[in-house]
Amino acid sequence: MSFNDVVVVGPLAVDMSQNSITFKDKSAYLGPLRTHLLGYLCKHVNQVVGRDDLSDAVWGRSVSDHTINQHISQLRKVITTLNNTDLTIATIPKKGYIARCEAVGQPNRVKPEPVQTQAKALLLSDTETCQKIQNLKSDGELKQLEMFSNAGLLHERLMSNEFQAVIIDTELANAEGLKLIKAIRTGQTLASSDVAILSLASEASKQLLGFNVLMDVQGLIVKPVDIEVLEKQIKTAVAMRFKLKPNAAYDLVPTMLNSAVSVNLQSACLSN
Repeated sequence: MSFNDVVVVGPLAVDMSQNSITFKDKSAYLGPLRTHLLGYLCKHVNQVVGRDDLSDAVWGRSVSDHTINQHISQLRKVITTLNNTDLTIATIPKKGYIARCEAVGQPNRVKPEPVQTQAKALLLSDTETCQKIQNLKSDGELKQLEMFSNAGLLHERLMSNEFQAVIIDTELANAEGLKLIKAIRTGQTLASSDVAILSLASEASKQLLGFNVLMDVQGLIVKPVDIEVLEKQIKTAVAMRFKLKPNAAYDLVPTMLNSAVSVNLQSACLSN
């Protein structure tokens, strides 16, 4: 299955190049791993696919049942948010999974039309930083950037999966930003575990750079933020590909850095 294909099943289309799923006039970002997982299931629509086959085809190695179940569960949530009733993913006990779509027997594959879109991104930082970035934004720059200074509101937005990158301030109080990065990578949020992540800090300390490498963070943005640099880094981060490590590897990474600066979160920043 080519990464440039669109796997079409009934009214749904899984775009392997854009890492997204489209149903009628709605679409959602899945991330590379879940796109490949759903694409493989849809390629074998109405057929039972074993767990071993999924592991080899999607991860390229043997993975635990828990890992597969976790990603299948999140795929179901995304499909549900699109108000789709045509495609379902069912678990077949002791056998595997099946993507069911009564409208078709086999999926069709067509080449996607190239679409030039600006990457959607979410940013979590303190109110002052959010406001400074908001003031620097112009109508033509970073229109798709949503900013939050309230972690709770950000978590609600993570449920949509309608974004390609998350920018997280690592200097928030109680290591809240660092903990959020770990939570995303270990699948403890509703965001795709393999979503592009950028860290935000006032300096590139050795501890933070080491944390970024271990947590597969795609880049570091240094304050004060330069809008043009931010835009380029988002595009670069989204274009990067990497393979998720086992959760245990991320769990071992400490989230308390000696250079962390305490910044309290306040009310949410308005975006756009």
